[in-house]
Amino acid sequence: MSSIITAGDATNGVSLTAGSNGVLTLQSGLAGAKVNAAVAAADGTLTFLRMPLTTAVASMVRLNTANGKGSTSTAIRRFSTVVSNQGTDITYADSATLGAVFTINTNGVYAIAYVDHFSNFQVMGISLNSSQLTTDISIITAADALVMSDIAGASFRAAVATTVYLPAGSVIRPHNGAVASGGSPLANASFTITRVA
Repeated sequence: MSSIITAGDATNGVSLTAGSNGVLTLQSGLAGAKVNAAVAAADGTLTFLRMPLTTAVASMVRLNTANGKGSTSTAIRRFSTVVSNQGTDITYADSATLGAVFTINTNGVYAIAYVDHFSNFQVMGISLNSSQLTTDISIITAADALVMSDIAGASFRAAVATTVYLPAGSVIRPHNGAVASGGSPLANASFTITRVA
């Protein structure tokens, strides 16, 4: 291919090359970032478009299998299996005393889903920045309870989900009550948090 505009041209950062078959290839920005659309105006002017390059790993933490609750944060669920923990926007910590804690590192929109299973009636949900970690989620400060649901009784499951904007420093927890955890199979419990925007 012969070069018409060199890659990294100081004035416009594009390269345009012509193949022996007459096909023109336009690259814009980083090497290899080929234009993937061209829009023609009524006067024949062409505008070349390309999708921005994305190299960041999507941030997501996914857990399953109930593992009791924190010994001091007695209303906060723990999990024993990490299915996925990727990206840098969320820090997950499991503690025998504090339970499962998800700290948000980057302002953004996050999708969160929590499924649980208990051996008797329970209220379960997702809390935000709560300091009432031994208190049933149904009676914590209203602004701290993002979403909640009832589990009707033995061998019943419930699921809650929400999508919410969270500033950096926010703390998310799978929050239920101080009732002893149980239910079988324990693998029915799961928690997923993903940054979506």
